[in-house]
Amino acid sequence: MTRTIDGHKRSRDNSSAQRHPAPPPPDARLVQLLAAAKDTFTSKGFAATTMDDIAGAAGMSKKTLYKLFESKTELFRAMLLRSLPEAHFANPPLEGSPTTRLRISLKRIADVALAPGEIALHRLIIGERQASPGLGRMFAEVIMETGSDDLADLLRTVRLDTRLEGVPLRLVAEMLLGAVFSHDHFRLLTDDRFRLNRRMLERRIDLAITMFCAPDDGSEELRAPAGDLAARSR
Repeated sequence: MTRTIDGHKRSRDNSSAQRHPAPPPPDARLVQLLAAAKDTFTSKGFAATTMDDIAGAAGMSKKTLYKLFESKTELFRAMLLRSLPEAHFANPPLEGSPTTRLRISLKRIADVALAPGEIALHRLIIGERQASPGLGRMFAEVIMETGSDDLADLLRTVRLDTRLEGVPLRLVAEMLLGAVFSHDHFRLLTDDRFRLNRRMLERRIDLAITMFCAPDDGSEELRAPAGDLAARSR
């Protein structure tokens, strides 16, 4: 059982929509609270943050806060769940070819996963791994597993390269995410001077799609000559 953004339990199912349903739209007070919680957690650390701190930052009483969330851990989980509607990868745009929809979805993932606030959260989870090891497991369950499952469902609509025939889609999804995002994600985590180059990221997305996917019927866009890809990346 997992919890929705408002803390209520829900069960999992086999389909992606049922397995990872988007939380119901939160009200303005809850949005403000979760934003304040994220800012407080990332600035003070999970262990050092108290419910008093979060209540003060959100402009509400601790009594009101405890009516919404029973514990700091439950609030942290709700904060993670808040990002899912923005990055629910299994709901791509309806227009365009399958690979076009995949490309747009990967760009959406970048908008969420590589945003400064999200990188600050990832640094928090790494920094707190000894004092609060459960945070990493929670993040893996709520964000990483959801993202891989949703992307695997999207890949069902795409014709993959013949070399990937028989490879579990979940594994293909994990490989694709790693190929596209691991370099920029690591640099953003470890180097404050690093600035994301959006053009290079989009070229990396194009190249990864070329490597993982077969051309759409009637389209040669994924089979650009290697020299053309190299020239575009310079």
